[in-house]
Amino acid sequence: MAAIKFKKTKRYNRAVAEAGVEFTPMDDAGNTHGTFKVSYYDLDSKFVRVAIDLVNETHAKELRALPSERERGYFVFAHCFVHNWSNVLDEDDKEVPFSHQAVYELLMSDEEDDWLPSRLVAFAKDGRNFQNDPRATKDEEAKN
Repeated sequence: MAAIKFKKTKRYNRAVAEAGVEFTPMDDAGNTHGTFKVSYYDLDSKFVRVAIDLVNETHAKELRALPSERERGYFVFAHCFVHNWSNVLDEDDKEVPFSHQAVYELLMSDEEDDWLPSRLVAFAKDGRNFQNDPRATKDEEAKN
């Protein structure tokens, strides 16, 4: 008996998911909180599981020192899924240079309100945000 070959559908564009897309969270008052380049946070993806394992191995000592699951989760998210940012400001309205450590500190900066981290994680987990390469779309539009 021959094996059945099932149709495979693409849930997202892998190149876009790995490279990341820009996201600018806006709160209910219309304030933006910077623009973040994030990649797809899909625990069903082998690529993502390997990336998380690599961060866990590379930063094992730092992760063991973090006392809560929340802290460890945001540390891994900052190192795996946030690749850059712009227009993230400190309390003096000066732009903060990007680093994974700075992302982690931002995610941990308000223990009473996880609004910003929740929005970033929700965006990163939504495969609809990683469908098409915006450059490819512009190239296709230019042809028309």
